[in-house]
Amino acid sequence: MDLSRTRDIFERPGPFATVYLEAVQAGENSAKQVALRWQHLQKQLKDAGADDKTLAALDDELGGERPGSITEVGRVLVASSEGILFDDEVEAVDAAGDVAIWSPLPELGRYYRSQSGSVRVLLAVVDQTGGDLYQVIADNSEGARELDEETIKGQALETVHKARGGGLGNRTRQNRHEMASYENADEVVKGIRSAVKQFRPEVIVVAGEIQGRSAVRNELPGDLAEITREIEAGSRAAGASEDALEDALLTAAGVVATERETGVRERFAEAKGHGNAVEGFEPVLEAARQGAIDTLLVIDGKEVPGELYVGSSPEQISTDPKNLEQLSDTEPVKRPAEQVLLRTVGALGGNVDVLGGGTDLVDHVGAILRFPTGS
Repeated sequence: MDLSRTRDIFERPGPFATVYLEAVQAGENSAKQVALRWQHLQKQLKDAGADDKTLAALDDELGGERPGSITEVGRVLVASSEGILFDDEVEAVDAAGDVAIWSPLPELGRYYRSQSGSVRVLLAVVDQTGGDLYQVIADNSEGARELDEETIKGQALETVHKARGGGLGNRTRQNRHEMASYENADEVVKGIRSAVKQFRPEVIVVAGEIQGRSAVRNELPGDLAEITREIEAGSRAAGASEDALEDALLTAAGVVATERETGVRERFAEAKGHGNAVEGFEPVLEAARQGAIDTLLVIDGKEVPGELYVGSSPEQISTDPKNLEQLSDTEPVKRPAEQVLLRTVGALGGNVDVLGGGTDLVDHVGAILRFPTGS
């Protein structure tokens, strides 16, 4: 997973308020319920020492929340005295409840772990007249969750039905039919390109009637074609089975998730064979301190044990605060090791991947390196 979205936050000076709101079923009193939940969290942050500017920024976002806008999915916000620095949905959120943390670091470990089993899918259900685009978070344990949808109507509507019979006239109509199908497919592809920029899917899944799928696939540019998969389920016709479409979508997403993890494991094994990977708390700590980590590896359901002291800059981390006293402009503070490593790796341009719970790494942590560290 790419940490670049939060790199700017990791580079900023703290302290920070990190707020997680658990997903709950929307209801008539959603706005009131959210306001009450926020009041409880606000008190926690204030008691922990949060400043008025940080609390005011969060209150602007959560105090007057619209009904249902944060209840059906989880939400995470990071704020400081500068305002709201990060605001996103928490995908595949567990039932850990609402959490508010006042800390020298943005504590986003739960956020990144929440995305480990999910796949961002742009689903295009198409026919020869256009298509319906769905932005979906797919997870085999959580199912498919739709975030947004858009209908693309092709401009060539009159001639998309195939002409039957022989003769020159019918051949001309057939040519018009094919031209109209590809014109409409081009409109769908324009919609796909726009959605990709905004949604950043890992995979595009094209479903629907075979002629429409074929036309869209032929119009896709190379960069999008590389991440596109086709499924036979789905239809834009009234009464089409949504269950069959969801099953096929989850199967395709599951393949992507498996391939993603397999690729990370293969990279780690190959890098380890060349001395470009480490595992275990101390070697990973040293690699993080040197800015050598390309990808931090953690395990689903198993947090990195222990705590670390952190100074005023991301690379200032140690198990002993005395090691930082002469380096840091601020007094070293102790935080959970995983949060510290995430901040350091993210600020120095690295990534993180969460491996399946059956993975065996020393101290539940490893790293693929940019360069050997001698650890």
